Amino acid sequence: MRQIKNFSYSKTFYILVSLLFALILFFNANSIQLKNSGKSTQNMQTYSVTLQDVPIQVKYDSDKYFISGFDNLATVYLSSYNQVRLDAEKSKDTRSFTLIADLSNAKEGTMDVPVRIQELASGVNGQVDPSSITITIEKKSSKTFPITTRVDEKLIPDGYKLSSVSIDKDKATIISGADIISKIDHVQASVPSDVILDDNYKGKVTLQAVDKAGKILPATIKPESVNIDVKIKKPEKEVPLVGKITGEVDGKFSGFNFDIETKNVTISGDPTYLNAISQISLPVDVTDVTKEKTIEIPVSADNVLVEPSVVKVKVTPIKK
Repeated sequence: MRQIKNFSYSKTFYILVSLLFALILFFNANSIQLKNSGKSTQNMQTYSVTLQDVPIQVKYDSDKYFISGFDNLATVYLSSYNQVRLDAEKSKDTRSFTLIADLSNAKEGTMDVPVRIQELASGVNGQVDPSSITITIEKKSSKTFPITTRVDEKLIPDGYKLSSVSIDKDKATIISGADIISKIDHVQASVPSDVILDDNYKGKVTLQAVDKAGKILPATIKPESVNIDVKIKKPEKEVPLVGKITGEVDGKFSGFNFDIETKNVTISGDPTYLNAISQISLPVDVTDVTKEKTIEIPVSADNVLVEPSVVKVKVTPIKK
């Protein structure tokens, strides 16, 4: 019995000692792992990027309401330990997130709405500026208005004149808030401010809803644009035509008389070229002219338009 007791006591002792060593090794290993993990975290680099002009999507009942009064672009600041994932968020084509301003449960009026980042990639942190936007929400309304044309006189250089303006549509339908529509005076088609009207102009221009003071009001316009055709009258002046003999002169004649149907012509164009012209030489080919003859001759001058462009000249030979 004593031998069995000693054996049991010895076995228990070794189990306890083994357990103690196991615990020591376990805590030591965890301590090393935590220490290494801490060093790894400290050594990780944080990357960041700033995204400008990111569009804000506003959620609202577009069939019932019209919204206005806000800037729909924001700046987004992103940071991450993962450079590849951050680069993907930089591109419009590969980014996963969107900016949302939720007006799903909003009523009519003006309110501040939070701007939130949705579906941002895992491991990427983001902040939005501004964090909220002020939006006016109104009941949607519509009305048809005539389209008027507008050409700023500052677009027409000195000496040039506006001859005519035409557009291919005369009416447009405005969709906006009821209060905004009550303030609209007309819909206008304006020649772009970067155009210099030193010649005729054709182009597509965006329509704008404006009040009596000329202030542009927020609205959806159908059609969005029209084709505009602007005719410009260039500076002009009259100059005389002077006949000039060209070709081979028959030896029987001492000269020729020219009776030009139009004594003066009108030239138009850039003032620089107009000022350099005091008369236009009209070349009259007298080859084989042996008796009185009326011929048509084109009229032209460098860098200007001449009107009329063709004149009749009665050519009379003078015998020696």
